[in-house]
Amino acid sequence: MTKTDFQVIFWGVRGSIPVPGYDTLKYGGNTSCVQVQIRNRLFIFDAGSGIYSLGRELVKSGQKLSGDIFITHTHWDHIQGFPFFSPAFVKGNHFRLYGQSKIDTTFAELMAGQMTYQHFPVSLEQMGAEFDFRELDSGVHLELGDGISLNTIINNHPNGGLSYRLDYQGRSCCYVTDTEHYPEINEELCRFVHNSDLVIYDTHFTDDEYHRYVGWGHSTWQEGIKLVEAAGAKRLVLFHHANFRSDSEMEEIEKQAQARMSNCVAAREGMVIDL
Repeated sequence: MTKTDFQVIFWGVRGSIPVPGYDTLKYGGNTSCVQVQIRNRLFIFDAGSGIYSLGRELVKSGQKLSGDIFITHTHWDHIQGFPFFSPAFVKGNHFRLYGQSKIDTTFAELMAGQMTYQHFPVSLEQMGAEFDFRELDSGVHLELGDGISLNTIINNHPNGGLSYRLDYQGRSCCYVTDTEHYPEINEELCRFVHNSDLVIYDTHFTDDEYHRYVGWGHSTWQEGIKLVEAAGAKRLVLFHHANFRSDSEMEEIEKQAQARMSNCVAAREGMVIDL
């Protein structure tokens, strides 16, 4: 298959905590990290433990790297891999990091917090690469150059968060994780993902489980299908798999979801989607 100029690569697909082991070999046990490659532009969504393997792959080129890293929120399963991201230790590399600030804390301070000496032996300032921290909020539209645009929307998640949409030459990818559905379809979110080519959606729970976890900030595969169908989006990727979910359980969920919507797949580490 010929590589396209708009490619989505999955490096971490779990939620809450990394769960490596025999029961998670097929779908993977690393926490959230998705690479989007648009021509020579590198975009990374979240820096969970999956970003470690992405970093190892990127440094193989031996070239100076530049990229944009979009953080949904700073819960540990979305930033815990960043201190081990190899390209961040290479002088001359340059990364723009985007995320939300909080009332009394900047986004840069939130990212640096897990790398204070009490938690990690290397501070963010000692890593080597150049970092440009940029704060975002819901409803932002950015032109990123090369005909690529980004939009954001607020997540229904404890302590907030953002979902992202990248558009390029009539194609689009939406990264919608760590957000909880409402009793009725969220019309604003529906407009956000409208007619998109790919929706990566938080399906941490199932409808049968959800009543035990109301308020946790996560959704279900059934609600993901409802959203995608209502929005006229083209393809759904089940994402942020529950840490307690085995490969056999994931297979059953994927089978049930595909019976309801054929153009649907459960995210796996190493999975590549060309748009």
